[in-house]
Amino acid sequence: MATILVFLGLNFWSNQLDDLHIQDVKIYNTFFAMENGKPTFYLYGKLKPTFASYSGGAFTQYNNSNGGNYGWNTSKNNVYIDGQQTHSPFGSKEVVFRIKSDSKEGLTLLNQNLYLTDHHHHKIKIYDARTRTQPYSIDQKDTHKFIKQNKIQ
Repeated sequence: MATILVFLGLNFWSNQLDDLHIQDVKIYNTFFAMENGKPTFYLYGKLKPTFASYSGGAFTQYNNSNGGNYGWNTSKNNVYIDGQQTHSPFGSKEVVFRIKSDSKEGLTLLNQNLYLTDHHHHKIKIYDARTRTQPYSIDQKDTHKFIKQNKIQ
């Protein structure tokens, strides 16, 4: 009986949502792509610690003010992306964010700096709007090429 209670307690703890911690994420690639004529930003990464797993499937959002496993906050010049994780050692380690440009939501993306953030106020700059560079990008470190190819202003 005690074993079952311990198992249930560990299972409950491991599946609780927690804010994604910046130190837990290894970013593999970021890039822009066109979807329905709008620039869309992608981030691919992996969680490092044993007791961390990404909550939810790829391309979903968690239920915050923006609706569904990640969300964002915007200011005039910046977009702050935040996510959630669980503590299951058996969950998915893959982290995928997809954010579509939407001027109604204040997301102009190419004209804003993009940051991955956590609740401890740590942040990683993943796109610099002034220089139009992505330090974690494999193919698009210079985003000017993307803009020219897609004739974006």
